[in-house]
Amino acid sequence: MIKKVFLFSIIFFVIGCAKRGTPDGGPKDEDPPVLLKAQPANNSSNFNSEKIRIYFDEYVKLEKINSQLIVSPPIEKSGYSIFPQGGASKFIDIELKDSLMKNSTYSFNFGQALVDNNEGNPLPFFKYVFSTGSYVDSLEISGNVNDSYNIDTDEFITAMLYPIDSLYNDSIIYNGKPLYVSNTLDSTNFKFTNLKMGTYNLIAIKDYNNNYRYDPLTEKIAFNETFISIPNDSLFNLNVFKETPEFKIFKPFQENENRINFGFQGEVENLDIQIKSLNNLNNVVTFDKEKDTLYFWLENSNYDSLNFEIKNKTYEKSFLFKFQKKELGKDSLQLKQQSQILELSDKLILESTTPLTKIDNNKIQVFNRDSLPVLFETRIDNYINIIIDFEVLPNDSYYINIIPNAIIDLFQKTTDSLKFTFKTKKISEYGKIFFNPIEKNYPLIIDLINMKGEVIDSQYLALASENCVFENIVPGEYNIRVVEDNNENKKRDTGNFLEKIQPEKIYFNNEIIKVRANWIIRESF
Repeated sequence: MIKKVFLFSIIFFVIGCAKRGTPDGGPKDEDPPVLLKAQPANNSSNFNSEKIRIYFDEYVKLEKINSQLIVSPPIEKSGYSIFPQGGASKFIDIELKDSLMKNSTYSFNFGQALVDNNEGNPLPFFKYVFSTGSYVDSLEISGNVNDSYNIDTDEFITAMLYPIDSLYNDSIIYNGKPLYVSNTLDSTNFKFTNLKMGTYNLIAIKDYNNNYRYDPLTEKIAFNETFISIPNDSLFNLNVFKETPEFKIFKPFQENENRINFGFQGEVENLDIQIKSLNNLNNVVTFDKEKDTLYFWLENSNYDSLNFEIKNKTYEKSFLFKFQKKELGKDSLQLKQQSQILELSDKLILESTTPLTKIDNNKIQVFNRDSLPVLFETRIDNYINIIIDFEVLPNDSYYINIIPNAIIDLFQKTTDSLKFTFKTKKISEYGKIFFNPIEKNYPLIIDLINMKGEVIDSQYLALASENCVFENIVPGEYNIRVVEDNNENKKRDTGNFLEKIQPEKIYFNNEIIKVRANWIIRESF
C-alpha cells in the first residue's frame, strides 16, 4: 500500500512539472499605458519648474515623436528635450531650456506617439498641461480641413491661431509664429484646447519643414474668411490650396548646343522673351511643366553671348548669357507614339524631341486594316506634338508611313522613313456616363478623374440646359469633380492669402463610379 501511494505521488509530481513547463501565455495585452502621476502635477498653475517627470504603470516608449508631438504655444525644438527616445522607461522626462511666456497655458500633446513597450498599445492624445499663471486656460474650438482640389487630404495639416493685437499683420504667417498650434494627425479634424479668451486668425498649412511658418512655394494654406472670437461653439471648415506663386525666372544655363534652359515659377501665359540688338533670330520657346523649365531653342548658336529681356505683366528681368566654349551635344529629331492603343475619344499624337516647324502631308500616309488610305489633317501643337486628325473607327487597325522631309524641325533636320502602327477597341469595350450636376452655380467645369487624380475628360457647361456626357470611358473606377467657374475664364482658379481670395468652389461625387464595359451610368449630385 505504501509503495502504491509513493508511486502515485511521483506520477502526480511529474505530470505537474510537465504542465508548468508548457504555459499558454495568457491573454494578449491590449490595454494602453496608465498615467500614475506627474511631477509637477498635470494641469498645474504657477508653473516654474525646469524639469517634468511623468510616471506610467508599465514600460513605455515614444514612436514618431517628431511628427506626433504638438507643443502649444510653440517652443523651439532646441528649447526642450524629451527622454527616453529609442529606449523604454516607466517615466518620461521633459527638460525645459528656454524661458516661458508669463500667464500662459502650455500643452504637450503626444498624439499617438506614446505606446507601451511590449505590444505597442498607444495612449492616444495624451496631454501634459501647465500654466505659468494663476489658472489653466480651458476654452476650446474645433474644425476640419479638406483639400480644395483633390479627393484626398494630406495627413498632418497644422492648424494655427494668431492673436489679433497691436503686433498682428498678415506677414506674420511668413516670418512669425502662432500662439496656439493643433494638428489633424491621421484624420482631417483638428481641435484646439486650453485657449485664452480673445480674437484670432485661424490658419492651416501643410507644414513640410515643421517650422510653423508658411512657405508659399512648397506648402498649401487655408484660412478662415473672418477673424474668430473665442469662446466660440462653431465648427470651422477650412480648404487648403496651393497658391500660384508670383512669376519669377531664374538664371539660364546651357545643356545642349542649341538649347538654353530657364527655371521659372508662376504663370507664363503673358510671357515675352526678346533678344536685344539682334533681329530675325530664329528661335522657339517650349515648356516642361513637370520640371518648371523653359527651353529657349536657337537655330544658330554661333554667338559669344545674348542679352535676354524677359517680361510677364509687371515683371521685367534681363540676363546676359554667355555661351560655353566647350563642345556640347545636339538634340536630334526623334518621333515617338504614346501608345499602340488609340482610344476612340483621342487624337493620334506623335511626340518630338526637338521643336518642329513644318509638316508636309504629301509625304505622310495613313491606312486602315484593309490597306485603304484614310483622309487626315495634321497640325503642330506647342512645337513638340504632331496631331494627326482623322475619323477613328472602332475595332480597326491603322498604320502610318512617314518618309524623309515630311517632318522638319527648327534645325532643318528630318527623320528617316518611319512607320507607326496602332489599333482601336470595340465600342462594347467602353462605358458611358451621363452626369447631371443638380442645383449648382453655372458655368461649371466638369472633370472625370481616375483614382490617381488624373483628368481623363473635361467638359464645360455654361448653362443648366447643357448636357454632360462622358463617352468611350475605359472600364475602371472614377470620380467626378465639379468646379464653379465664377469668373468664367474656363479654368479653375486657386486662392490667395494676402488678397483674401478663397479658391473657386469644388465638389466631388459622394461615391466612386465603377465603369464597366458596355454599361451606361447616370450620375447626379
